[in-house]
Amino acid sequence: MYLKEIEYSLRNETLIHKLTIIWQKSVEATHLFLSPQDIKDILPQVVIGLKQIPILLVSFTDDDEPIGFAGIADDKLEMLFLSPDSFQQGIGYKMISTAIQDYQIKYVDVNEQNPKALKFYLRQGFTIFKRSPLDSDNRPFPILHLKK
Repeated sequence: MYLKEIEYSLRNETLIHKLTIIWQKSVEATHLFLSPQDIKDILPQVVIGLKQIPILLVSFTDDDEPIGFAGIADDKLEMLFLSPDSFQQGIGYKMISTAIQDYQIKYVDVNEQNPKALKFYLRQGFTIFKRSPLDSDNRPFPILHLKK
C-alpha cells in the first residue's frame, strides 16, 4: 500500500469513478442512518468534491488500485473514506497521520450517527468542540465538529 497526492490534472474520470465507488461502499458499510436515496442524492456532491478539493490523497494497493482517499482543504480534513475490504488494516491511521503531519490538519467533522468514525478520530487526539443539529446541506444528520 502506498499513499499519493493526486494533482488536479491527474484526476481523470476513471479515477474519480473508482473513488466514488469506494465512497459509496464505505458509506453503505458505515453510515447506516442514510437511506439508499440519501446516498444517491449525495453522490453528485462527492464527485464535485473529489474534482475540486485542493489536496486529494489516495491510498493505492501495490497493484495501483485505489482503496481509499482523503480530501484536505486548508487545515481541515473534509473527507476520509476506505473500501470496506481495507477496514481495520491501519490504512485509515496512515492517512490521518499523513494528513496531520504533512498537511497540518487541525479540524474534521464527523456524523454523530457514525460512532466508529468518531471513535477513530478521538483515538487520533481530536476532541469535540461543537455540535450542529443539521449537516452542511441542512439535512437532519447531526455533525460533530472536532479539533486537534
